[in-house]
Amino acid sequence: MLQRYVLRELVGPFLAATAVLLSLFYAMVLVRGVEFLLGSAARPSDWLMLGGAMMPMLLPQVLPISFLLGVMIGFARLGEDGELTAFAAVGVSPRQLVGPALTLGLAVSVVLTGTVFVWKPWGIGQMRQTAREVIERNILGDLKPGTIRADLPGIVFHAEAVSEGPTWSRVLLIDERDPARSQALSAPLAKATFERGVGLRFSDGVLVQRASADEFTVTAFQDGELLLNVADALNRRDTFRFGHEELSPMDLMERAKDAEATGAPAAPFWSAFHFRLSQLLAPLALGILATAIAQGGRRRATRTAALIALGVYLGFYVFSRVGVQLGEKGVLAPWVAGHLPVVVAFVLGAIMLARVTRQGVR
Repeated sequence: MLQRYVLRELVGPFLAATAVLLSLFYAMVLVRGVEFLLGSAARPSDWLMLGGAMMPMLLPQVLPISFLLGVMIGFARLGEDGELTAFAAVGVSPRQLVGPALTLGLAVSVVLTGTVFVWKPWGIGQMRQTAREVIERNILGDLKPGTIRADLPGIVFHAEAVSEGPTWSRVLLIDERDPARSQALSAPLAKATFERGVGLRFSDGVLVQRASADEFTVTAFQDGELLLNVADALNRRDTFRFGHEELSPMDLMERAKDAEATGAPAAPFWSAFHFRLSQLLAPLALGILATAIAQGGRRRATRTAALIALGVYLGFYVFSRVGVQLGEKGVLAPWVAGHLPVVVAFVLGAIMLARVTRQGVR
């Protein structure tokens, strides 16, 4: 009963912190794609799809912080109300109160494992696909009558009117991407198409092509399609790139083995691989450390506990990144660089917890 009661006290602030931090991190990442998400062809469903696809990218960053906040704030609340002192008075050891923190930490580790190995690869693929579709629609959606788009170099486009679809009426398109083979298309109707790439489908049109310097051919057609090269525009507008963070642990392992096979440096991939695995176990070590810190000092206000939790995570994160850098440079073995911060946090938490047990809760 005591274990369940303490666990409930930790879960409440943990869930609240997770909701707040997810909203904050979501807004920060979404700013990177605001250029195309505010485009003429972006829809509310695109925002929702990108939000769902971003979630597995954000959880590994948010859950460790919110877990620390939940543990520190939960124990601070118990300390403020004198319940930690009451527990000690009836013979409850500080070590016994580690159980709820470890239970919550284990649940966080399970969620992180499923996210990193399964949900995150799906989310990255879905995010890239959605971003590409929005950018492609924006490129054609921004194609207004009488305009020349920088995204479509060599294309001069004129139309009498534009409607939903987008669909244009009385269209004249001049294609000068290859000056030696320039061509002009005229049609009463043109529609956007994305079946084989970004393009325009013309109905009952006329095609004028340059055969030589002084010769032109004129061809009438009922249905024609012109594909547009928008690769440069896609690469420029797609700002959702996160480096090694996009790779799953299995992808990092494959990259490392490929690098070893070709004689290329494999330490960066192995360091990132071990760091990614260590992050899955970090909540357990941080749970012990946070429990020891929360019970080891005088009564703290919840705001003070929150600041301490943020400071602990910041120190852990900096230590982890420094370790990865040392592993990439070959100063430390990749497996040492990746797992050392978690081991240090576990040992430090165990030492502090033993000290609190000897001295008792204040």
